[in-house]
Amino acid sequence: MRKLIRKTAIALLLVVAVTHPSSPVVPLVNAAEKKEQEKRRVMPVTEQINRRLMEARVLIDPASELEEGDDESELPPPDPRGAIELLNKIKDRKSLNPSERANVHYLLAFAYYSLEDIPNAVKSYEMILAQSPGIKIRFELTVLRSLYQIQMAEENFRDALEYMDRWERLNLGPDLNLQFARANSWFQLKDYRESLKHALILENLAIEQGKPIKELWWYVQVLDYSELKDIDNVINVLEKLIANYPKKRYWMHLAAMYSEKDMESQALSTYYAAYTQDLLDKESEFVMLAQRLLSAEVPFEASQILEEGFKKGVIEENEKNIKLLAMAYTMAQEHTKAIDAWSDATRFAEDGTIFYRLAHALQSEDRHREAIKAYDDALDAGGMDDESEIHFWKGNSLLQLNEYDAAIEAFRESRKGENKTRRRTADQYIKYIRSEKQRIAALEAMTAGL
Repeated sequence: MRKLIRKTAIALLLVVAVTHPSSPVVPLVNAAEKKEQEKRRVMPVTEQINRRLMEARVLIDPASELEEGDDESELPPPDPRGAIELLNKIKDRKSLNPSERANVHYLLAFAYYSLEDIPNAVKSYEMILAQSPGIKIRFELTVLRSLYQIQMAEENFRDALEYMDRWERLNLGPDLNLQFARANSWFQLKDYRESLKHALILENLAIEQGKPIKELWWYVQVLDYSELKDIDNVINVLEKLIANYPKKRYWMHLAAMYSEKDMESQALSTYYAAYTQDLLDKESEFVMLAQRLLSAEVPFEASQILEEGFKKGVIEENEKNIKLLAMAYTMAQEHTKAIDAWSDATRFAEDGTIFYRLAHALQSEDRHREAIKAYDDALDAGGMDDESEIHFWKGNSLLQLNEYDAAIEAFRESRKGENKTRRRTADQYIKYIRSEKQRIAALEAMTAGL
């Protein structure tokens, strides 16, 4: 389970994707921020610089200037290096105002990012921040968000947290996505209590704002509680997840947690609920559920699940699985079906065990002649720990067919075993058969005299 949690945590990191610098997730302007923005004086970008910026943008992304109906196939390939060369020629001009310089570095960051040159992209973003307060708060917030997302992707989580703090101070208000990123970053730093703190803040904020709680927002709580070994709360959060996002992995995780708490009845019910929703698709899942049902003495349901698995081709037809099906039918007293399953399993037989099981099933249906053959097959196959038991039950079938001499011989063989109870019972059967033979002989003599 611990390995599963760690793998999921890595996947969680991947979900927090780096937002492309050209398409940031922008929060709504709040009243406090609007007031702060009024204090800033942002100079406009001159026409000359704007032309250079447009040239650079087209070099980075030729499709940016496409209009409806234009043929994309005629576009030149992206040339971010050419854009960098162009922008480097103007970025240090003393005549640039803060807004112009920020836009130049923004496109530089864009170009470097497209080349996967992360260090230079970060430097360019930092140069944008250096122009504050000569840039719009919206712009600064966008850059800070890009920076913390990049740092998360690069697994520089402490740097990412610093940018998050700066973003929140500037935004003058809470942000749901940022709280999730914070919880995720602390998790990656293995500070699970701090991660949980922010995950719970995130949940409360969403409730206060009337926003739906996203799947991953709850799942980071699951990860934190798991690492803190708080299984009760893992269960509580998984139950919330299932109620809102009823996915297979949450059903299976919840069942595993119930088992860890020795709540086997709840675990079985959870696995079975996943099955009824057609969420099981692996052999191991079908077989595991069937085994749990057998342990809970619910054999008929176990047999039905196994049959379905065979029909769907999910469960392989091998000795282990067919024996399990046969056992389920046997325990459910579905003797005819048990016979069919044990008969099928004999093709995999490496010793007498399967033949012995088949013989018992046949005997239960009073198919004694077939049972005797199966007992003989079991003896021929060998490998049994106690062959005296086979002889004992073979003797029972012979007795039912009134084959007294053969029955006596079988019971005599059964007496060679070490089981004292069975030896006494065999002696009683032999005594009974001899008495019965004498009775029949006397009856025949009387009949012959008539």
